[in-house]
Amino acid sequence: MNGQDLRSYAGVEHFLEELPRFTRKNPLEATKGFYAYIQSCENGRYREENLGKVIHVAGTNGKGSVCAFLQRICRASGYRTGLFTSPHLQTTRERFCVDGNMISEEEFVEAFCWLSDRLAVYHGNCPEYCPTYFEYLFFMGIYVFVRAEVDIMILETGLGGRLDTTNVVRNPAVTVLTEIGLDHMAYLGDTIEAIAAEKAGIIKHGVPVVFSDRRTAASGVIRKKATEKGCKCHTVSENDYKIKEIQKKFIDFSVVSRYYDYGRLIAQTTAVYQAENAAVAIRTCEVLKRDCGFDQITIEAIREGIRTMHWPCRMEEIRQGVFIDGAHNEDGIRAFVQSIRQSPDFRGGNNAGNDRCVLIFSAVRDKQYDKMIELLCGLEMITDFVVTQLPGERGAFLEELGNIFVKYASRETQRVYTYEKIEDALGFGLSVRGVSGRVFIVGSLYLAGIVESSMEEYNDRF
Repeated sequence: MNGQDLRSYAGVEHFLEELPRFTRKNPLEATKGFYAYIQSCENGRYREENLGKVIHVAGTNGKGSVCAFLQRICRASGYRTGLFTSPHLQTTRERFCVDGNMISEEEFVEAFCWLSDRLAVYHGNCPEYCPTYFEYLFFMGIYVFVRAEVDIMILETGLGGRLDTTNVVRNPAVTVLTEIGLDHMAYLGDTIEAIAAEKAGIIKHGVPVVFSDRRTAASGVIRKKATEKGCKCHTVSENDYKIKEIQKKFIDFSVVSRYYDYGRLIAQTTAVYQAENAAVAIRTCEVLKRDCGFDQITIEAIREGIRTMHWPCRMEEIRQGVFIDGAHNEDGIRAFVQSIRQSPDFRGGNNAGNDRCVLIFSAVRDKQYDKMIELLCGLEMITDFVVTQLPGERGAFLEELGNIFVKYASRETQRVYTYEKIEDALGFGLSVRGVSGRVFIVGSLYLAGIVESSMEEYNDRF
């Protein structure tokens, strides 16, 4: 292992970062084989039933936010929760949360060492099995959450569903499918139906399904799969929630339910898409309460969970007038655009005086960023587009991104700038926005994470 100290946090993170993230996965049967072995260790201590009740969440957009809402509601109800999500923004430890707190460096190393010891023994009988980056993290999560004795494990898929590592879990309490859109098409298929079929692969026999009933094509696939598996469906459509008011710091909305009256719900965000994500989480909690024995979930706990949920880099104001949104595909950008258009800050159009509205953008190469950029250029209140490049081989080419912005931007009212370094792009945006101007950072969660970690050095300069 290249002489790395695999008993230190830095050494473990470096080892994991060197593992290829987007190479061909192991066949799911091979992963299931190791999962079965893990469950047999220490007299069955790591059996699936010791993970608590599992909520398995897949989808194209919103699944992280739904997981975060679920975590807050379950915690407000008095349950001990484990949350496994991806990707992370600044540290890998973000992917493992117990009762809302990411694990410590010591716990991270402990989980890695435990897994390494199990792999060493397992290789005696199955030397060809080598975990991918995501598989390492998933199996480390098994250790973390069993040791923490969680009541509920909220499990977000990595990519897809049917062949995703997390799909080795056999008996979830409920499966959840958020909005399905066109993303990761090289891996999942190039139609909504094909992608929905992959995501719906997490549906298990007899396990209730909650899903976002937004697209007819996706919903038809999900319903068919649920019928085949004998599952009851619980849907959330645009008719099941209503946004009453959008203020600068929160959304006031309601959710329709045949069982409960939630009254006024408040989410501390200006992202309109979070109303639907909250509704999906609420519907899931109804299923947990009625069908899975979680009687402590109350209307008051649901209100509190929605109000206190915070999910980083989802239309987050990280400092006055500076917003990060992790939108990284066409549907995500469309939702971001909708949030901007409905924001009370921008209903009147461009900022007054010399203040400018700056948008900083970058993307990874495998995204359909041409359409994303076209949508962004339709925001007439944006005065300056600042294009930058993500580090590493996955970043889209700076010149190509810049040329697309030039193609779609208004020649009369919008300027386009390119900066190779993200730090330079951020510094420029902050310097030109003026006293009351705005800066938006969108296009990639990788970009969001780098910007978030870089902001402190700009606090005294702008």
